[in-house]
Amino acid sequence: MKVDAKNRVKFVRWPAESDIREECKAMQHLCLLIVEHGAPPPEQVSLYEDWVRPPIVPEDLQARVRQLADRAVLNEKPVLDPAGILYFRDASVTLSMTQCEILGPLISRYGQLVYRTELREILERSGASSSSNAVDLHVMRLRRRLQVVGLAVRNVWGRGFVLEPI
Repeated sequence: MKVDAKNRVKFVRWPAESDIREECKAMQHLCLLIVEHGAPPPEQVSLYEDWVRPPIVPEDLQARVRQLADRAVLNEKPVLDPAGILYFRDASVTLSMTQCEILGPLISRYGQLVYRTELREILERSGASSSSNAVDLHVMRLRRRLQVVGLAVRNVWGRGFVLEPI
């Protein structure tokens, strides 16, 4: 088994290293199966794996590894614990209570639009100012904190915001 450190993709010989493949599946590690000569490819592959048959052109291999990493990133979702710590990939950041409340709907609909009115309602319930400027100020502060973990809050002009990876 070989690991591409840049993308954290494990290269596993198939079917000789099928036990390592199962470990990768259980731990949701990215895995590129190298199908040995004469062996049939796996019948099914998970979101975190793909397969190739050698010989493969280096450019094609790089494209497969990149595509596999991109596919897995789309499935990653940030996690906010009750103590106000946001975890994403291998990083974490502590957030204020207001930031946690604003981030709640953005995480639950990760990659999808959260309307500005929803964030205004959250600020109203917390007793803070809920003006349009207040929403923008809170989102600006949240953006700064989220950069540390590789997340961004994208503005959807006139509608709301989307939480997504940088």
